[in-house]
Amino acid sequence: MTEDRQPSSLKGRLANVYAPALVEGAIDALSKRLGNRATIDDPVHGRASSLASIDPLLVKTATYLGDAKAKYRQVASTTGVDRDVAEGVLTLQRDGKELDMPILVVAERRRLREIELRIYYALPEKPDGHKPRAPLVSAGRDVPMPQVVAHVVDALKKGAVERVLAAFEETSRIVDPTSSVHAKRDGKMASFVTQLGGLDVATGGSADDGRTCCIEATVTRTGREPIPAALSFERGDSGLLRELRVYWD
Repeated sequence: MTEDRQPSSLKGRLANVYAPALVEGAIDALSKRLGNRATIDDPVHGRASSLASIDPLLVKTATYLGDAKAKYRQVASTTGVDRDVAEGVLTLQRDGKELDMPILVVAERRRLREIELRIYYALPEKPDGHKPRAPLVSAGRDVPMPQVVAHVVDALKKGAVERVLAAFEETSRIVDPTSSVHAKRDGKMASFVTQLGGLDVATGGSADDGRTCCIEATVTRTGREPIPAALSFERGDSGLLRELRVYWD
């Protein structure tokens, strides 16, 4: 932090305060908290890695959320060895209706107090000319993950629907990037996984607190370009999965 930038009033881990600060319009406090060693990668507003580019990105994002009368609800917070993850839901006002938009924020701690924020969400309506981002993490790393998560990742790659379902509790569900819920019990989970087909998942990093394991990855669906993604697996008391929350552009 440079000497002319005073400490921020925002309390808590950066991943947890990022989205609420934008919703509240606390741009100055968030900018001070980020300091001059931060990088932000947002799926709509782009990438910023200097004070001169970070502040305009924060303003654009906060303006969009303000125009949409956004409200934020936190869903989960996971602290890993080298990164923190915050998950939540932004409720946006569109044409007199409320739309829920899941959002996941990764704050990766790097050397020399550098930090990179990678934001994952899918707008209900894509801006004109919007293109998916290039991969964000180095894919193919040997990422540590619980056996049940590794089982699902491997089964997704092979399009093995029954193997995927076997890792989930009977009352479990998958929440997709549009906030739609696919429950196992009513068969919607099986339909969702089937529609994915063979999903190549090249893992690039993880955060695991013993209950939730969040994987950052590059995913490739058949006939489509690779895109950045985050998969958040919540384990139940049984050792099987209670919920999988999926985030991608």
